[in-house]
Amino acid sequence: MQFWQFAVIWFILTNLAGFAAFAADKHFAGTGRRRIMERDLILLALIGGAWGCLLGMILCRHKTRKNKFRIWIPFFCVWYIFLCIFLTYQNNHLVITHYDTGTSVGVRVVQISDLHNMNIMWDKDRITRETKALDPDIIVLTGDIADSTHTDIGSALYTAGELAKIADTYFVTGNHEYRLSEDNYFKLIDGLASAGVKVLSNSYEVVEKEGSKFVLIGLEDYSLEDNTLTALVKQAEEENGSDLKKVVLAHEPQYISNYSAAGADIVFAGHAHGGQIVLPGIGPLAAPDQWLFPKYASGIVQEGGTKMVISRGLGNSIFPFRINDFPEIVVCEI
Repeated sequence: MQFWQFAVIWFILTNLAGFAAFAADKHFAGTGRRRIMERDLILLALIGGAWGCLLGMILCRHKTRKNKFRIWIPFFCVWYIFLCIFLTYQNNHLVITHYDTGTSVGVRVVQISDLHNMNIMWDKDRITRETKALDPDIIVLTGDIADSTHTDIGSALYTAGELAKIADTYFVTGNHEYRLSEDNYFKLIDGLASAGVKVLSNSYEVVEKEGSKFVLIGLEDYSLEDNTLTALVKQAEEENGSDLKKVVLAHEPQYISNYSAAGADIVFAGHAHGGQIVLPGIGPLAAPDQWLFPKYASGIVQEGGTKMVISRGLGNSIFPFRINDFPEIVVCEI
């Protein structure tokens, strides 16, 4: 079940409970039976049932003369309207972030990360339209296009397939792909290949675009901290020479030291969701595997000769909200 589905069910149930509680308490008042405590009636409004409580007050003409009900119940109604509008905007205001790594490869890369089978404002073609307008030379999908907690393989494959019609599109796995059931995992990987997406599974491809030539290496999510990248870089240099730039797709950014030690020139990563909540004057609050106040949440960072582009991504997973951390598509000149 996706969060919005849970939220709708919760809204319906709490508001029905709020209306029923006011109606029941009105009835109890007329019969002299034990009443529902006032704090419990206000608590129902606080946890989401404010509209049901307000309707119960008005239709049953109950508690309308008490100031704490006349003030707090309408206040909670307005608060939840504001909260819904605010969170919808925060989680659906798509931004395009432009970077230039200054490495003079001469290729425009559009990065889509951490989609988590999300549709911006429930528009399944929004991401495709925005990407096409950026006129990319290649598109890279840096993991977690599907979500293991509310899996929708069809949605992920639809978006990936539409992107593959725009430009050569490459995919590497994220941690959520490995949490999928075996059937869903192979459905996703086979579906990507059928849609024209090139799955880089601890492998590399020499890419030639706009007169430029570079090595594009894709790491499986389980190979980010071992010697796999070192071996792939060595193989690429032996087969193609050491002059070509090594561009790496790796889902998780916290292993930048490993990427740098292996000789990567540019890395595209995601996973951190931009820190999910960004506190003014403080920065990102938390990220998977980096915990509080993550060092690698978004932007371009450098270690040694390696520049890493970290996408805030598009979707959410276990924690359903972004605050001050808009979903993004990255376009990068490398």
